[in-house]
Amino acid sequence: MTPAEIVARLRAVAADMESLGAAMDYFGGFNGRMTQHGREMVGAAGIAREWADEIEAEAPPQ
Repeated sequence: MTPAEIVARLRAVAADMESLGAAMDYFGGFNGRMTQHGREMVGAAGIAREWADEIEAEAPPQ
């Protein structure tokens, strides 16, 4: 696996996490714990995107 492939996978995972986290936050109005975890997941998606950006910036040109 190349750095570019890792970056692409991280971004794909982040998009899925953000979408799922937003859904959990929305529907979690009836369940405080689900809302909390959904917001945490959205935050974690941002971290994954930051990792992708860092890896991309440090990767040697191809």
